[in-house]
Amino acid sequence: MLANRDRARDSIHALSDQDLVDLVAEEISRRPNLRPVRDDVTALLAMSPTLALQHERAVTNPAAAAVARTRIVTDAIGAIVDDHEMLDSTAVSRVLGRAATSRNTASRLGASGTVVALPVSGHKLYPAFQFDPARRQVRPIVAEINRRLGAKDDPWGVASWWLSPTAFADDPRSPAELAAAGGHDQDLRDMADDLVAD
Repeated sequence: MLANRDRARDSIHALSDQDLVDLVAEEISRRPNLRPVRDDVTALLAMSPTLALQHERAVTNPAAAAVARTRIVTDAIGAIVDDHEMLDSTAVSRVLGRAATSRNTASRLGASGTVVALPVSGHKLYPAFQFDPARRQVRPIVAEINRRLGAKDDPWGVASWWLSPTAFADDPRSPAELAAAGGHDQDLRDMADDLVAD
């Protein structure tokens, strides 16, 4: 047992910083109890060089260092919003063929866990991949998996899972890309099952 642990430790020591961050993020995403902090932990690890600099400054100004750390985490989480197409509640209603002024539709979908609803600056944003504009509906596989993964209680964690590239079955596309492409429902269920099982 100790020999296995030593070999594992040696393997981890040999990883580059980025590979280590990726490994930690992957392992955290497999543990349901840690999912709520996955994005924060991953962002902090990825920003370690910046944090090291902030640590040096903290010796002379702890308040400024705390503000800087908060900005780093906020920026990392904000990257999800900046890097992917998002819809506001009015746009969700439009895509679903409802009156453009009906904001309750998106709110109900988020509250039920049918779609990921990301709280951003006092309002909600909805990753666009969740919706099928041609059929004017939430993609059924997305609704199913969002409920299974607990999108209502962990919207940032579930969004991160959907939007992160994967190597499942040697396909590097993200689950969101697979859902939008169609024809991958069982693959998506299997990936979600793997996540929930871990």
